[in-house]
Amino acid sequence: MTPIAITFLVLALTIIWGGLIASTVFLARRPEVAEYPAGGEDGAFERIE
Repeated sequence: MTPIAITFLVLALTIIWGGLIASTVFLARRPEVAEYPAGGEDGAFERIE
């Protein structure tokens, strides 16, 4: 492999695995939404038949 290919491989692996690790840490710290934004009604997306 050429040096540029190795560089891009390392960059891609860092972005993919770094994002996975960051999202896992974020979800571990805040597993659920504490409060939903105002607006919307329950059943607003019910199917009309």
